[in-house]
Amino acid sequence: MDRTSRRLLALAAACCCFVPVAKAQTTTGRISGTAVDSSGAVLPGVNITITETATGLTRSTVTDAQGAYRVVSLPRGNYTVTAELTGFKKGLKTGYQLVADGRVTVDFTLAVGTV
Repeated sequence: MDRTSRRLLALAAACCCFVPVAKAQTTTGRISGTAVDSSGAVLPGVNITITETATGLTRSTVTDAQGAYRVVSLPRGNYTVTAELTGFKKGLKTGYQLVADGRVTVDFTLAVGTV
C-alpha cells in the first residue's frame, strides 16, 4: 500500500469516528405501582389489568411479594387500570395518559369486600 492510499484510509477511519450515532427512539412507556390494604399492608397476588381505552389493548400482571407491579412496552395512549383480589373490592382508576418513554405510577388501596 502506497503512502497516498494509507493517508486516504486513515482519513476515512477518522471520519467514521465523528459521524453522529442516531439514538434509539422509544415509542412506548410503562405503568407501575403498588397495591396495599386499608391498613397499608402490601397485597401480593393482586390481578392488575391495564387497558388502552381507544384500542382496547389489554395487558395483565400480578403484584409480587412486595405488592408491586410493572408493565412495560405499552404504546402511547390513554389507560384504565384495575386491581382485583378475592376478599377485596375491585379497584378502578381511569384517565392515565402515557406518552413515549413515559412512566406512570398507579397505586391502589383496596378495601375489604364481601367474601
